[in-house]
Amino acid sequence: MYRLCLLGCVVLLASCGEKAPDEGAIRVAVAYGSFKPACVRVEVKDANGHQDGTDIPSTQFKNADKPEILVAVRRKPEWDTALSVTVSSYAEAAGNRCTGDAVEGHTSGSPVVVPAKAFARWDVRLAAEDADQDGHLVGAMWDREPDCDDSNAAIHPGAVETCSSTVDLNCNQRVGCQEANCGGSLCDDGNACTTGDHCEGVGLAAKCMPSSTVSCPQPSGVCDARQECKPATGRCEAVESTEGRPCDDDNGCTNNDLCGNDGACRGTPRTCESAEQCKETQGTCEPATGLCSFAPLPNTASCQDGLTCTTPDLCDGQGHCVGTPTACIPSPCYRVKQVCTTSAECAYEVDVNAACTTSGGVPGVCLATAECSPFPYRPLNFDPNAIAAADIGELKTSGNVTFDTTDSSWTPASSVPTRATLKIVTLQQGAGNPPALLIPVRTLELNGTLQIKGPLPVILAVYGDATVSQSILATGSILNGNAECGASAGGAGTFGGKTGGGGGGAANGTTGVEGGRGYNNGQSQGLGGASRSALAEPLLGGCPGGNGGGATPQPEAGKGGAGGGAIQLSVARTLTISKVISTSGDGGTGGKAGGSKGGGGGGGGSGGRVVLEAFQLSLTSAARITANGGGGGKAGTSNNNAGSNGANGSQDTAAPAGGGTQGNTTGGEGGGGGALSAAPGRGVDGIKDFASTEGGGGGGGGSVGYIHLRSVKNCTQETGAILSPNATGGCVTP
Repeated sequence: MYRLCLLGCVVLLASCGEKAPDEGAIRVAVAYGSFKPACVRVEVKDANGHQDGTDIPSTQFKNADKPEILVAVRRKPEWDTALSVTVSSYAEAAGNRCTGDAVEGHTSGSPVVVPAKAFARWDVRLAAEDADQDGHLVGAMWDREPDCDDSNAAIHPGAVETCSSTVDLNCNQRVGCQEANCGGSLCDDGNACTTGDHCEGVGLAAKCMPSSTVSCPQPSGVCDARQECKPATGRCEAVESTEGRPCDDDNGCTNNDLCGNDGACRGTPRTCESAEQCKETQGTCEPATGLCSFAPLPNTASCQDGLTCTTPDLCDGQGHCVGTPTACIPSPCYRVKQVCTTSAECAYEVDVNAACTTSGGVPGVCLATAECSPFPYRPLNFDPNAIAAADIGELKTSGNVTFDTTDSSWTPASSVPTRATLKIVTLQQGAGNPPALLIPVRTLELNGTLQIKGPLPVILAVYGDATVSQSILATGSILNGNAECGASAGGAGTFGGKTGGGGGGAANGTTGVEGGRGYNNGQSQGLGGASRSALAEPLLGGCPGGNGGGATPQPEAGKGGAGGGAIQLSVARTLTISKVISTSGDGGTGGKAGGSKGGGGGGGGSGGRVVLEAFQLSLTSAARITANGGGGGKAGTSNNNAGSNGANGSQDTAAPAGGGTQGNTTGGEGGGGGALSAAPGRGVDGIKDFASTEGGGGGGGGSVGYIHLRSVKNCTQETGAILSPNATGGCVTP
């Protein structure tokens, strides 16, 4: 083992098996990287001012295979047991001494405690590196300029760098022309396509710039190859091939022009052939335009223009085949789509919904199948094909008119100037139902309100279009005693003591409601009627309300209100409604009084039925379609005060009809009639006041009827139109 004295205590260790001295020692391990220091200095000191050190030149490094120096520092007996250690490295040595500036130095952060008869340990790693072994360091702690690229020995501070250099060799962050004194000097930008290279600019903005650049010939035609100067040789060379590139040889009589490998543009010659029947089959091509010209055949040559509606067909001497168009006459239920011309023949299409005449002579409309039908749909309650053409008349009015279903009369007759053309057909509806009266017309033109009275339903069948701008009213038409209503009519009240019970409200769309009881307990009120089917076949009107309870000869009972009638309007084409169509029921009359007795109020009549059907149905904002119930009448009293009548069902609003409420204080009030948003009301029971006046029962309200809408196309209903009650079938609000 080689030993150096440091206070008699520094030893270079060759192995870890050294025995520690009695005073103890510190093992100092100094590792280094790619920079092997020329000399290492190890120094120690304690807190009492004892210090010493020694230099270890690289010639004394023991382990050449491992970049590490192992040193043992032996503590003197008079020294403290805690020692501070400093290791410094140097790039120069003279003999056994380190010389020059220290490359770096490292001191233990806190004193190293040295145990007796044992080794303490302190390791240090030198930071300086010289990977390219050019003698210029990185990571050193001295003030010398560090190596800017430790991977290249040619790059280091002080290296020779020319004005043509493209790399910062001397680590001054300047390259080539940026170096001092290079301004205006010759340089080389490494591009053989430039000449007269020289430095331009000052400082970091300086660059090696050419005086001129080689310019290569550029292509003048599509088949000329583009050339570029090659920086490595300075010669112009083609950088693409134009062979097979589309081009134009300026000859309109060639096709598929392409560039050849010799740079010439060539195409395939065209041939001129014609299939036109009025021109020669072989022609000539004009290179300037590329158009083929063909000589026309004489005007005596026959041809065929391909149109069946032209004749005769001859060439016109100008190369065209010309024929004389014939007239285009469509068959029934068709229309001309394309007239015959020199370029197109007659074409037809179905004229859907156009007016036509059936084989039986009945006006009709065209279906999509091109068939002529009296109606483009099957109407409710009658067969339009069963009506002869001679029986289809015209209904035109000059003012307000009433049609009476009991004798089919018109009043005033002078207001129906077309009445002689009208055929009124009686349709049996079977099962004990009343017959319906069918009036077939090709024209419906109302110039005043059409009032329909009497017990029978009415069907207006229009073989065409119809616009209803005047009201059609079939209200209060069905009176008490109508046997067809049966259980749907309101029940009658009874009389006992001094008062009578109220009559029941009639039913149709809903059940009717009962009347009120008289004050005496011995009599009863009339029951409400039973509701009817919503089906529009058969066509049925409303029903009358029940009479109130009364005595003979007095007091008289309040009469039940008449039920609304039934009206069906079936239109083959477009039906537009902008007025009132109503089958509302009437209100019951008030109970009479006399002989110190009071009769019950009459029940309200129910609304009837409105059926509107057409190929296209439209309800304007002014349309009012109603089948409201009437209100019940108020009862009379034992002090001879009669009650007031119930209101009739509204013809043009959806408001419920009010029951009778006036005339006395003890008689029961009538129930309200049914409407769009209200069910019919029950009659109110009679009472007795402090003067012992007794009142009869009020009449029950009548129910709503039915409204049925039907449209083959979409039914439209404008905002503002009123339907009461809601219709079956319905409409689409635009």
